[in-house]
Amino acid sequence: MAQYRPLNDGQQNFTQATNPQIIAGFQALRMSVDLGMQQSESARKSSMKAQALVSRQSQMLNQMKEQKIMVKDVIVPVDAPTNTKPDILKKAQNKGEEYRNMDEHKVDVMTLANRLGTSKDEGLSDDQAVQKNQQYGDNKLSEKAKTPWWIKLIKEMIQPFSILLWIASFACFALYGVNPDALGAKSNLWLAIILIAIILLTGSITYNQSAKADALMEGFKNFLPQNCIVIRGGQRKQVPAEKIVPGDIVEVKMGDKIPADIRIIQSREMKVDNSALTGECDPLLRVTECTSENPLETKNLAFFGTLCKEGSGLGMVIQIGDKTIMGQIADLATGGETPETPLNIELKRFVILISCIAVGLGVLFLILSLVVEKASVDTAVGLSYWYYCCKFSLAITAKRLADKQVLVKNLEAVETLGSTSCICSDKTGTLTQNKMSVENVWYDGLKRRALNRLIAGKNAEYEYETSDPTFRDLHDCAIITSEAKFNIQAKDKQNINWLDTPTIGDASETALIKFFQPIEDIELTRQRRQFAELPDKSLAKMPFNSTNKFSLCIVNWETHDSYYCVYIKGAPEKLWTFCSYLLVEGRNQPIDEQITQKFKQVNLAFGRGGERVLGFAKLHLPRAEYHKGYQFNLNSVDTLKFKLEGFTFLGLLSLMDPPKVTVPQAIKKCQSAGIKVIMVTGDQPPTAGAIAKQIGIITGKTVDDLLDENPSMSYEDAFRQAPAIVIHGDLIVQALEEEASQGENLPEHLKDRKLRSWCSKPQVVFARTSPAQKLMISGVTGDGVNDSPAIKQGDIGISMGISGSDVTKDAADMILLNDDFASIVDGVEEGRKIFDNLKKTIVYLLTSNITEVFPYVGEIAIGLPLPLSNAFILTICIGTDILPAISFAYEEAEIDIMTRKPRKKDDHLVSLRLITHAYLLQGVIATSAGFFSYFSTMNEYGFPPKLILSFMNTPYQQIPWAPITLANGQPYAPPPTSWVWDMPNMNNPFLTQQPYSPNWQMAPVLVPPSENQIQDTVGFQNIPLNWINPELIYYDLRYIFVTYNSTSNRWFPVFEEWNNQFSDQLCRYFDRSDSLLEGSGYPINTNACFKTAALKYAQTSYFVAVVLVQWSNVFSCKQRKMSLIYSPINNVMFYGVILETIIFLCIVYIPGVNTWFGARPVDILNLGMPGLPYSMCLFCWEEMRKYFIRNLPKDEQIRTKLL
Repeated sequence: MAQYRPLNDGQQNFTQATNPQIIAGFQALRMSVDLGMQQSESARKSSMKAQALVSRQSQMLNQMKEQKIMVKDVIVPVDAPTNTKPDILKKAQNKGEEYRNMDEHKVDVMTLANRLGTSKDEGLSDDQAVQKNQQYGDNKLSEKAKTPWWIKLIKEMIQPFSILLWIASFACFALYGVNPDALGAKSNLWLAIILIAIILLTGSITYNQSAKADALMEGFKNFLPQNCIVIRGGQRKQVPAEKIVPGDIVEVKMGDKIPADIRIIQSREMKVDNSALTGECDPLLRVTECTSENPLETKNLAFFGTLCKEGSGLGMVIQIGDKTIMGQIADLATGGETPETPLNIELKRFVILISCIAVGLGVLFLILSLVVEKASVDTAVGLSYWYYCCKFSLAITAKRLADKQVLVKNLEAVETLGSTSCICSDKTGTLTQNKMSVENVWYDGLKRRALNRLIAGKNAEYEYETSDPTFRDLHDCAIITSEAKFNIQAKDKQNINWLDTPTIGDASETALIKFFQPIEDIELTRQRRQFAELPDKSLAKMPFNSTNKFSLCIVNWETHDSYYCVYIKGAPEKLWTFCSYLLVEGRNQPIDEQITQKFKQVNLAFGRGGERVLGFAKLHLPRAEYHKGYQFNLNSVDTLKFKLEGFTFLGLLSLMDPPKVTVPQAIKKCQSAGIKVIMVTGDQPPTAGAIAKQIGIITGKTVDDLLDENPSMSYEDAFRQAPAIVIHGDLIVQALEEEASQGENLPEHLKDRKLRSWCSKPQVVFARTSPAQKLMISGVTGDGVNDSPAIKQGDIGISMGISGSDVTKDAADMILLNDDFASIVDGVEEGRKIFDNLKKTIVYLLTSNITEVFPYVGEIAIGLPLPLSNAFILTICIGTDILPAISFAYEEAEIDIMTRKPRKKDDHLVSLRLITHAYLLQGVIATSAGFFSYFSTMNEYGFPPKLILSFMNTPYQQIPWAPITLANGQPYAPPPTSWVWDMPNMNNPFLTQQPYSPNWQMAPVLVPPSENQIQDTVGFQNIPLNWINPELIYYDLRYIFVTYNSTSNRWFPVFEEWNNQFSDQLCRYFDRSDSLLEGSGYPINTNACFKTAALKYAQTSYFVAVVLVQWSNVFSCKQRKMSLIYSPINNVMFYGVILETIIFLCIVYIPGVNTWFGARPVDILNLGMPGLPYSMCLFCWEEMRKYFIRNLPKDEQIRTKLL
């Protein structure tokens, strides 16, 4: 496999946080081209290595696909392509073949010009440009078809669980449509409307929060400049960038974006910033000669979308639009599917689980309804609100993160970050400030801390003295040799913060001017030392280049023996060879061996500290040789009219990109949370190691440190003893090549052995790493376009909000609005918290859900009058429980949330342990409270529990009683009269066989048939009593459930409890009338005693008991381990409890409202209070369980069971 050298052959940096969508595409193309070229070159020998490596990559992809391995489950996978989509790799291989065959960078310019029908001097004619524009089209990227917003909204409305609810709502509509006048028909209608309202509301909220802006192609469009300068017909013309065509000669200068892929035909120290494409932020020199067979690495091509940072040049357009490198990568980046987040998988599992429960209960009750008349079939709908409460909670958490400068685009990504076990972060811009600053200064032979006066303020103690003559010379040299300047108008200089002022120039020179500006305005410094003029009237300056490694300038500085002074800036070790003196306290001191050794030690120490070092020197040219008006020649080192010797060394300035203030603490939080933080950077290993130590990623000795301290120590011993390691990217490539050389049949346990051993270290840093390798880690952060593929393919992608490109922001699930790594830690905490809170929400909801299911079980299994009506179930689901359930999203994190290990893959959102806790512990207590209230209320109205349980198997007289015909032929409907227990026929006209007369109550009693024929007796039936039939509420059931006593030749109540003249006393509320029974015109008692109207009171009591238990339940679920008294106050939870209390009070006690809901104004002291003991019992049980968790021996298994 090819050794991938850096594109700039020098230091390689990644922009702030390289951006995986483009860079992975670029690297895939680059690897494909290099592999192809290597195979062609080594075909005469052997291509086994390259083939084996490609086969290995394919094999790993298949293995990961088969095993469904996700990125976060592997700390560091083998290589970048293993985490890209197979179709992306396939596309890259196809496109790589095209680039291997291109030769535009290899042929001479004249041949290329003839091929493109142009002239390198005259360019295209206007007619040619128009014709080529018609042939090739505009220079822009093709837009991909966008999904209309309304389709996205519809997709949110037809999620799997939503489909279940749509089916349920349509079924309710159908039931209502078949028989609108049937009992319960209106409840079906209302249920259908409520379900549709829930679907529409939650779908809209989810869409608004998670719908991603279609900015991917817009991000690519931003790479295209609006206008550019071309040479057409020998004349310079400004034309829209969209209208340039292959063959155009384009003029590029500093600050311009490259408008197309161009072949460099003239370069005046032209340097381009390829960070948008490759991740390398150091400007790369462009030349006219071909420097590599690989078109993606050669220096005589510049690519569309990159930026000219220095110099100027001319280029011949070779590709435009979709044919450019950026266009090809855009095609790669927009392909493939985004993998599901772990929480999305959990929610799908949750949906499947509750859907199975809902459908199962629905089918069960449907079957039973065919067997048992009037059994309910719509109970399972109560499960619907679980899922949507989770969605609401996620949306609320996203809002909280937005307040913490984290914008969540994908709701499920909130929890994903909380479950990650490894975060891979780029250094520049994420961990560091992406602002080079002067850290140290060395002059007069002493190292000094270079505090910036704008940051430290006037009262700080400074180690350097601005009035020192050596420092003044160093100051002048640094500013005059720098090209950087502030991008601001002179009139705007008042009261300005220079640290935040935009600048023009490279990062190093920007750091210099921001350090010296508060000491003296840089414009005044430059005015004090004016540049000499060259013969062509240009300024006497020689720019920096990679060959010389220095820049110099000549200024007018008249002294007693000189008219001119040469200032030089560059690599310290290079400048030191030019110097004979060191300036000490303003005087030249000859350089000796001792001074040289001190200089080398300081320079080496700065380098090891991760600092970039610049040296400065000056030389006064003797007046005798260089008179006024001397004509200098600075075209090259060879044309200089003076020797590079005898310089006076002024000092050193070290620069570095300092860590952000919040990062070290954020790293500590991650480590305490069991999250490994891996830094990925393009810097050299010493620099990467130094930065990692500053921010706390590395806290101990690295392997290299031990080897430096003990030269005799072997690498194996150092690796075994060191807790930290800095891995050079080349080592990864070598490990892959070694593995590939052993063939495809390498045993599984030997594959990736080196990578696994490296990553077993607790502290890991990747230095000089290929950008494509960023696809290896669980969380990927980035800001450049080159980060977008990994961001899209990771479990969760995080983009920078300030410095991030539109492409990256579109590909990411989360955006750090403040570009701060500490915000990721906030996200981790919020992610863990939302997983905890979702569990609490589900436990809370499941507890009340079991109280809704068991009443139907009791109705069907043992014939209980339904303890809880559908109206009350809906009230609980979308009324009393909603705000308390959502309030968990506002719950603060538990005290140990950032000291736990990341959750395991098998730690599901809804586990057997959670269901057991909710259903069999808290659910049983809540259900017991409901049934106790139900039975106690029925008992108060004359229905003892034993009697209620006997209703199902006891035959009774059919009611309502039918009209009868009197002896005179007049119809007569006997009303249900007051209870007279000793009447022969129990006030029931059907219990007589004589002709009816007005005095029918005194007629002889009916002698019934034998006992085995009782079912055939007129009016008797043995089906369950319909307790909700409004026509029955007037009838005293003591007249209905009767039996014949042959001894006394009369009828009696069948139940012993009612068979006496004092049975009225069984009802505590015999003197309390019921509003629905008043004004009926019947001579009856208007109370609900012994009537089906009593069920309304019992159902209301059941409902009240559930609400009372939920009071305790919501507070019991606040903390998993800690007592309630130690938990922070959750105002929303208090509001939720108050709201559910208000709801149940309004439903129960407001006239008209209670009638609409089928409720009755129960006596709160005697009927509502039975639920309170159970409520307190649940709270005490939970507090006791938490106490044992906190105080039992540290047995993880026992704790796990209690949790």
